[in-house]
Amino acid sequence: MRLLARALLPVALLAVLVLSPGLMRADSPLSAEELAQLIGTEWYRVTVMGQPNGYARIETALVSGDGGPRLRVTEELRILISLAGRDLEASKSQVTVYDERLRPASIELAKDELGRSSHLTATLDGDVLIVRSGPDGPGSPDPVEKRIAVPEDLSSDLVIQARLLRGEIAVGDRFEYAVYDPEVEVLDRHTVAAERREMLGDTDTLLLTASSEKLGIEVLSWVDDGGVLLRQSVPGLMELTLERVTEAEALASLAPFEIRAQIPLDQRLPLVGSLREVQLRVRRNVGPAVELIPATRRQEVVAEGEDALVSVARETPPAGDASLPLPITGESLAEFLQPTRHAQSDDPRLVETARGIIGDETDAWGAAQLLCSWVYRSMQKVASEPRPITALEALEAMRGDCTEHAILLAGLGRAVGLPTRLITGLAYVGGKLGYHAWTEVYVGRWVEMDPAWGQMTADAGHLQIYASALDEASYARASLATGRTIGAVEIDLLGYVSADGREVRFGEEQP
Repeated sequence: MRLLARALLPVALLAVLVLSPGLMRADSPLSAEELAQLIGTEWYRVTVMGQPNGYARIETALVSGDGGPRLRVTEELRILISLAGRDLEASKSQVTVYDERLRPASIELAKDELGRSSHLTATLDGDVLIVRSGPDGPGSPDPVEKRIAVPEDLSSDLVIQARLLRGEIAVGDRFEYAVYDPEVEVLDRHTVAAERREMLGDTDTLLLTASSEKLGIEVLSWVDDGGVLLRQSVPGLMELTLERVTEAEALASLAPFEIRAQIPLDQRLPLVGSLREVQLRVRRNVGPAVELIPATRRQEVVAEGEDALVSVARETPPAGDASLPLPITGESLAEFLQPTRHAQSDDPRLVETARGIIGDETDAWGAAQLLCSWVYRSMQKVASEPRPITALEALEAMRGDCTEHAILLAGLGRAVGLPTRLITGLAYVGGKLGYHAWTEVYVGRWVEMDPAWGQMTADAGHLQIYASALDEASYARASLATGRTIGAVEIDLLGYVSADGREVRFGEEQP
């Protein structure tokens, strides 16, 4: 079967780009004169792997508000991507109006993730942010409303400009603050540090680092003494860079970034489904490879210099008496049972379908196999479906690549009380490792299943990169973890352990 591969990048790119770090709330409202110094329009070139693939525009203007003028910031972002021979686009348009303390009083966000359109509005009402969001298009469901209590230190990146204009930031300063991230719809915390002064061309700049608690990333920003962002980068993520340029330069010479969906190997495995273990060497272009590959119950990861030596064991079914009855509950498993925007396990259509599939089966492992088999047999396979699609959309379409299979199984499992996770990683097929997604279910212990390939237990060719609980933040982290490997790693097959326990090392003579 052809590998159903897709990298989960658009959501990560949109969440990371233009993540200008904020600091803390303004101690005093800005005067009209100070506000006037913040207005203007800036253009930026977006580059991936050193090639211009998109642009961003940030326009700041004054508008009337209760008690005086307010700042309105319009952000536009467009990124071109090539995947499986198709030229695609990820884009967003966001308008934010800030209150007198430079907190987001209102947000309106429209984005297109490779053909999937969605919309979000948010309004700050005292210490509560009222958020309405959902997909756009004919037949789309009504937006979902959430009310999020915000902390006192809710802030925005505009405070940087204000404080720089006031001369209130110096090298060595460090801040922590709360921010609402509409891209992934979570209340996050950032830690920001003023690292040092650096020359960027002929301009003396201040280098700021901003770390996101929920996304687990660090963003580097170079700003001038007027608070204008001149350059921004995300270390280790496809050399992703934002550079301030003229409008003409931002729009010129754009070409799609080609997502490399497969990593070629210098050796071939025999029938991978029969192997007990596969041994790999992972090499990274910059930095330790062990930072990219997690150690799990199936994966042993050992550092050898900058390389990672990885042994991947095939998944095994649980022992006969190890499976729990449904529904499975427990505080430690709650995040893997809850409905999310990606896995709407409380939707009556998912619940009815899942219950119809498992019938009278109450054993968790028995139910998991019935659900996995049904998804494999019932869904039409496509080579690549680049748009992010939810479990409910997959159920309605009954077609998709590996991601749709994995998310549908995850949603169906949760609908009957079976904890699930989405696994993103690489899987062996035809002498290559391709980006792939599969599902992990908890039946008394975690078991990895591959519904796209009809595997009740994942074979030893499945290399895990990230396990997501399918909430917004962990889904974005899965995208980021995948993105850090694209174009950044090479993998060698070192050997394998056969079904009868014989160890084979490539490059060594075999008896």
